[in-house]
Amino acid sequence: MSTILLFNATGAQGNTIANRLLERGDRILAPVRSKTSKIVLEERNITAFLTDFSTDSLLPLIEQVDQVVLQIPATVAPKTMLNIAQNAIAAIEQAEHPKVIFVISSTIPAHYTGYPSVDVRLEMVRMALEKLPNTPILSATEYLENFSTAYRDTILKDGIIPQTIPADYPVNYLSWEDLATYVAAALDTDVLLGKVYPIGGNEGITGKDLAQRLSAVIGKPLTYTPISHNALKNFLTPILGVEIAKDYAAFYAWQDTEGAAMLNPDTTNIRKLLHVELPSFEQWAMTSFS
Repeated sequence: MSTILLFNATGAQGNTIANRLLERGDRILAPVRSKTSKIVLEERNITAFLTDFSTDSLLPLIEQVDQVVLQIPATVAPKTMLNIAQNAIAAIEQAEHPKVIFVISSTIPAHYTGYPSVDVRLEMVRMALEKLPNTPILSATEYLENFSTAYRDTILKDGIIPQTIPADYPVNYLSWEDLATYVAAALDTDVLLGKVYPIGGNEGITGKDLAQRLSAVIGKPLTYTPISHNALKNFLTPILGVEIAKDYAAFYAWQDTEGAAMLNPDTTNIRKLLHVELPSFEQWAMTSFS
């Protein structure tokens, strides 16, 4: 059993990672901003601490743990992403480097682009590799849960899969459970180096193929329908707020064009390194749309 500090434990991905770690008997500590989040986590046997996410407030927590899962969510403002990463990395460095797995829930550019919502990902990576050179960085592609949560009603009621990614682009989607599998395996091994590891599922799937394969699972004709980035911004605004929705759409505008090749990484080697076996797309779909 390990004692693990899990960042963003109340988020969708963090919640799934927490479930996996609890199932195997790990003790989880989690920094949170609100008393409500603290209560919710403690009801799940997670030890939560109120913090302002400053370096000084994080250091005493990091000194208590064997390992850290530093997970930076994609649906916050770029300035907030960078601030959390900077303070956490500084605290980890002061705590004499407990083992760290750094998770970024999005693709990462190879060079600065001039778009804050894109460049902040690269800035976090460069900072981590400089300050914590032995820390592996897991860079997720796209989550399958976009379809089973945010777009679920549109898929089931209208037979439409809305997505900004062009229909003929292959994407190596992964699920939240896949992410948890990667994280748990990475915590249990020292084979990963201090570099970026793109993670995804077993294969790249185009939008057209996704519609056909999901249609076969749910028994309803589906059409993959590309939408504009402005439409994505309008869709996300009631959920995330105006500024974050704008940043999120700007990131997708880059990812769906210049960054498109990063959406379909070959994950064969990292799955072999970590001895990870992931369910097929159909297995995920049967569970998520049952």
